[in-house]
Amino acid sequence: MYYYYDILLNFQDNENIYEFYEWEETDDIDFVKKIPLYKISTNNLQEIMKYQVCFEKELIAEIKNKTILKSSQKVLSNSLIVSDGKDALALELNDDGLVISRSKLLLGDEINLNEIMFTMKEKQLAYEKLTKYPKRDNIRQIAKIKKLINCEIDTLYESKNFSKLKYIYYEWFNKKNNDSEKIYLEMKKELKKSFDDNQKRIYDLIKKSYNKVN
Repeated sequence: MYYYYDILLNFQDNENIYEFYEWEETDDIDFVKKIPLYKISTNNLQEIMKYQVCFEKELIAEIKNKTILKSSQKVLSNSLIVSDGKDALALELNDDGLVISRSKLLLGDEINLNEIMFTMKEKQLAYEKLTKYPKRDNIRQIAKIKKLINCEIDTLYESKNFSKLKYIYYEWFNKKNNDSEKIYLEMKKELKKSFDDNQKRIYDLIKKSYNKVN
């Protein structure tokens, strides 16, 4: 069995998987001492990225307790990295072989893996393809910005705080409108568009409005 050594992994639940540039300090990042490594076909890797899959229990037997964390020496029961020599993905499975969390790799580790793959033979891992993961429209930070703005305007509208709602609208669009329902719907519609500097500016404005001033 092949192993990859000394790697940082950011396991997230099935619906979320973040590129290295989206990782945050608050994430529960694991420093892994060693983890099983498999070379698979590009088609298989793409399916595993797009769909939740369940591997056959033969794989569980191979990788059981083979992943070790560097600092605590704690063992991760069913973990592995799969790669086609161009892209890579770390997986955590339950005892039934179902993928329960995933992690992308840091850029340096992906480059190192590409070099290692030249000496490895491709292996066919048997799995069942299940439901397709939801498509992410935005990177993590943009999704959080849009979510906060959306939550704020929903709260203001539902609590009938129309003065603040109109203020945000004016700052956003640089125009006045006294129809609370129309400005609410216009802002909701605008949030569905591609992210831009105006949305970031409104996000900063909302955050600032909740800061306590001494």
